[in-house]
Amino acid sequence: MATFSELTREFLGLYGRQAYADALALVQASLPSFPERRTEMITWKICMQSRLGRSADAIRTLATAIETSSYWWIPAALRKDPDLAPLQGNPEYERLVSICEKRCETAAHNNRPERLVFAPKTGQTAKLPVLITFHGWGGSAELEAPHWRSLADQGWLVAVTRSSQQIADGLYIWDDLDRTVREAKAHYRALCRDYPVDTRRLVLAGFSQGGGRALWLSLSRALPARGFIGVGPFLDEFDELMPTLPPPRRTKLRAYLVSGSEEQDEGMFAQIEELCKTRSIPFRQEVVPGVGHEYPPDFAPILSRAFAFIFEN
Repeated sequence: MATFSELTREFLGLYGRQAYADALALVQASLPSFPERRTEMITWKICMQSRLGRSADAIRTLATAIETSSYWWIPAALRKDPDLAPLQGNPEYERLVSICEKRCETAAHNNRPERLVFAPKTGQTAKLPVLITFHGWGGSAELEAPHWRSLADQGWLVAVTRSSQQIADGLYIWDDLDRTVREAKAHYRALCRDYPVDTRRLVLAGFSQGGGRALWLSLSRALPARGFIGVGPFLDEFDELMPTLPPPRRTKLRAYLVSGSEEQDEGMFAQIEELCKTRSIPFRQEVVPGVGHEYPPDFAPILSRAFAFIFEN
């Protein structure tokens, strides 16, 4: 079975060639295989139906999703997306968009930061090394936990965090940096309160936007990280934030970056490497052939190499 990243690339390729019927067929056939990604895929389906001139079907798809689940999509996108232009202004469509808007407002009011914690088996009395991870833009703790949770079997206390900032049903982001820092600190304090934490062995990690946030939390000393692991990390405020970092000082911090051979923004990795050099932070990048902007399929040995590098001395 293809991964969701592979499916996304195939869908976007068809979309780019304006093969909307094929793109719709792909989404319909793939929906049962990715229930955890239904929010994005339902939205793709609506967009393709709209592009094909099937406005009634598109509105029916949206109505069914809203009536039978917690589905909602970004209200501004529903109102402005060119794919949905044939629907915009239709009274029934606008009614459904208003429901999405209310759900968005409710989520913004009610959301709280969450974390999934995976602890080593009971009976261990030594202080625990800690890994805190951050999901990518539009991700969640539930989606990304499978990539990290096995480290608990190796003696790590693993906290897979979820932002309180929500972009759509089940999809979360870290756009507000100050809020991200506050939430990360609160997660760390709670872990130190609830578990015997070895504060000298804290590693921060993340994917895409989450990797960028983990990088910032490490470099800014918001958390006392010994190491940083970034999978395709991206920090869109890089040029603005770097001059605000505290002055360099002697530190044991080490950085390990993982990227696919199809990585689109190699400039980001070059910037991170240059920054690490100027601050005397040991840095290593591992390129995984045949992988795009996603977790490598065989991630466990990569993590082993990353931890070996971080704790080399």
